[in-house]
Amino acid sequence: MNMPSKKIIDFDKPKKTKVQSCNFNLKEELIVYCIRTIIKDKGDDNETDKGNIVCVYSIQTKVKCQKIYMISKEAEVISISKHNKIWLNFNDYIHEWNLHTGDTTIISINIGKVIINF
Repeated sequence: MNMPSKKIIDFDKPKKTKVQSCNFNLKEELIVYCIRTIIKDKGDDNETDKGNIVCVYSIQTKVKCQKIYMISKEAEVISISKHNKIWLNFNDYIHEWNLHTGDTTIISINIGKVIINF
């Protein structure tokens, strides 16, 4: 039986960034959702803000960031699919965001009634 080969992915991410979720798409690109802490004033370390970013990395020969998307700091990523779609919780709505086209669709208006079965 042939065992799949393992590849360690070492990618550069912006400083003060925490990876929250990731997945590979069908092109074998790594899609990473991160929360980034931004210091507003260098003199006052207590004054910080958070920004959410989605990065798409090519990992064919070496790890290279191809695209970076900024999303609202109030949005929360629920899931990342292999079809370049990201499901977001934003203002009690569930949105489907297609990274390829940039289109966003509201999936559900009442988040309390949604049950996701995997």
